[in-house]
Amino acid sequence: MSTNATDDGDAETAEERARYAELTIGDEEFVIYDRENHQAWLQSDAAVTAERHR
Repeated sequence: MSTNATDDGDAETAEERARYAELTIGDEEFVIYDRENHQAWLQSDAAVTAERHR
């Protein structure tokens, strides 16, 4: 665990945002994945923006 962990979502750099990508597969199916760790991904049938949860 990082000793510098924060809960400040605005602190992301462009490099950190570029690390993650999304795919739309079929109707209403989404995959979010980590471009650096191809084993880190999730699939869902719903998606919302991060800003919506703030």
